[in-house]
Amino acid sequence: MSNYNSIEKIISAEILRTNEDNLLANTVCNTSFAGDIKDRGDSVVFIGLNDPTVYDYNGSITYEDIDDSSLQLLIDQDKAFSFKIKDIEALRSSIGLEDSQTKRASYLLKNEVDTYVFSLYEDAGKVMDAVSATPEHVLQTIAGMKQTLEEANVPDGRTWIVVPPFIKTKLMLAGIKFQINNGVNGTGAVAFTDELGCDIYVSNQLSVNKGNTMMLAGSYSAIAYAEQVLETQVLDRLENSFDKAVRGRLVFGAKVIKPSELVCCPVSDGGNTL
Repeated sequence: MSNYNSIEKIISAEILRTNEDNLLANTVCNTSFAGDIKDRGDSVVFIGLNDPTVYDYNGSITYEDIDDSSLQLLIDQDKAFSFKIKDIEALRSSIGLEDSQTKRASYLLKNEVDTYVFSLYEDAGKVMDAVSATPEHVLQTIAGMKQTLEEANVPDGRTWIVVPPFIKTKLMLAGIKFQINNGVNGTGAVAFTDELGCDIYVSNQLSVNKGNTMMLAGSYSAIAYAEQVLETQVLDRLENSFDKAVRGRLVFGAKVIKPSELVCCPVSDGGNTL
């Protein structure tokens, strides 16, 4: 049994805090699940209600049974980190610092999760024609994605778009002002809601296919996501070594549950000439 329970709990909390503050999957996905995650291969359930039927009133009322509709999400992704340490006290004092090994491990886990979630673009209900983006036409591209979501009855304030950094640059050159979202830090941090009635986030974790970045837009209910930090351990001594070690493990799963509320637009960098 580990003699480092307190530091293991701190590392686990740091991973969760990093995901909560920086993980776009936690920001743009539906994370309201029921069930316990104990290992890869477990499933959790996303619960909602079926829509009631609207009918012509003719003087009498009938009541229908509304059954809970549920979606099972398989926790099939399993990521780990492990590294050697010489001094456990140096590790303890470094926790929380931006350049610490545990902080970097947390950020890298976060990147792996976002990369996986955004790889689900193939399940989007609509894939738009590829666009070579410029400042002159970038707003037209964003507006087209937003229009597709509106046609799926997703209202203003309930939509997001994740763009690559080169699209952010073009939006700024087109006159769009960005502000830092206090709830998200690091890459993926920039969001605004005023000009287009949606939240825009910036990420380097969008998929690339045939030279195009697969830009995504959706509702906050389009993708289901669940995660669990299974274990973080400090090993007192490695085999055949006097070194100590730290290791951690994160399992998660994600699935597109409302394809009609997810739009993909392949974009490439067409330059910044106005």
